[in-house]
Amino acid sequence: MSVRSAFVALSLLFPLSAFAVPTWAQITASGWTNVTNVKNVAGDIAIETRKIDGLACYRGKTSVTGVSREKLHEVVADIPSTLKWSTAGVTKAEVLGKSGATLDYFQYLDVPGWTFANDRFWFLKGTTEKTADSTIFRWERLENGGAYNAKFTKVKTENPNAVEPPINVGGWAFTGSDPVQVTYSICSDTGGSIPAGIQKAATRGTLPDTIRDAVVEAKKRMGK
Repeated sequence: MSVRSAFVALSLLFPLSAFAVPTWAQITASGWTNVTNVKNVAGDIAIETRKIDGLACYRGKTSVTGVSREKLHEVVADIPSTLKWSTAGVTKAEVLGKSGATLDYFQYLDVPGWTFANDRFWFLKGTTEKTADSTIFRWERLENGGAYNAKFTKVKTENPNAVEPPINVGGWAFTGSDPVQVTYSICSDTGGSIPAGIQKAATRGTLPDTIRDAVVEAKKRMGK
């Protein structure tokens, strides 16, 4: 979520899942294939894809100078602030609970009408992991809202046409320092066929935009 981007919404047109949920170990394993490269203010972003047990996953990778991985992590883990800095279309963002290195949160995404897809929402558990040279913020779905089922039910009741992605797992990885290698990975279930134009737009557009938004905000918080 790290914010979760509009890319997720664009890649979800049907609510039923036919796939197993990928693990973080599977997501971070080798075997990714380059799709294209997109340049923006976050640098030259390599867009890659990989199928995990038949499910198409995507990630973007770039190297960024002039910003610390601590500040990048601060941004993507600052769930409420996505309303201000993310261009993904998130209209609601709320931390539901915190415990040690984990936080539970809710977000609601207003999906653009041109996608012919419904709005999306998700209840997720985010986990921070740190080593000497890397910081990770990864998330996984809280089924039926987890401990927040009452709120989950309220969201569904108030937004009957909105869809909760049946598979929603991914994360941010920040490695090294000046430059910091930024990797944003997402695995989400389509539940059916995606029109090629929508998939292309999601891959080439919104995923790089998510990385750009986070990098720009991190630099801004560092006074740059």
